[in-house]
Amino acid sequence: MAITENGPGGSHRGRLGNVVYYDLDGKNVSREIGVSTKEPTELQLASRLGTAMSSVLLSTMLDFIKTGFGVIAREAKDNAFNQAVKVNKKNMITGTYPNLQIAYHAIAVSKGPLMPAKNWQVTRVGLGLHFSWETDPEMPWPEVTDQVMMLAYFPRKEKVCFNLFGKSRSAGSDVLEIPLSLQGEYMETYISFIAADRSQVADSSYTGNFNLSISDNIILLS
Repeated sequence: MAITENGPGGSHRGRLGNVVYYDLDGKNVSREIGVSTKEPTELQLASRLGTAMSSVLLSTMLDFIKTGFGVIAREAKDNAFNQAVKVNKKNMITGTYPNLQIAYHAIAVSKGPLMPAKNWQVTRVGLGLHFSWETDPEMPWPEVTDQVMMLAYFPRKEKVCFNLFGKSRSAGSDVLEIPLSLQGEYMETYISFIAADRSQVADSSYTGNFNLSISDNIILLS
């Protein structure tokens, strides 16, 4: 929709049919929108495929992403999913077109200024995954009240298990419960923290994988 400014004889702004009106150096100009008949370049095709791969994977994590990227999304006046794609696309896709792959170790599931997990460890336990991290007895307030965020992604199943608001940072450990039906499946894992008042999050950390067979064509650590 185009908008006529300063009356019927004024300038236009916006789209009307296949014509876009806009301001350029103080002048009201227009351009016609057409369909390109040129064959896309390999770089363009790689970008499109990378965007599609990023979008599909991050869509599976959407409920986690909404919290993990919620703060920077509000600051950018954008939505969390778009911010997650922008942050991840350049890092999480590797390889040469058309043989692009997901680099799971490079994926960020949250982005923010809080202290990330230090000296983390993840081990398998009966209920699922036991996450632990370094604590400091002199940890300042309110850092001590930050809550752990844990996520496990199952590439073959395109499923996730997560906890957005786990135990406090001062607890030093928590368990992410995994259904018995998924405990034997290949999984990629991540940890982060969120402030108790939900105002900030930390940059997430990749915490490794479980049940990865040698035949899986997956990019791991660089």
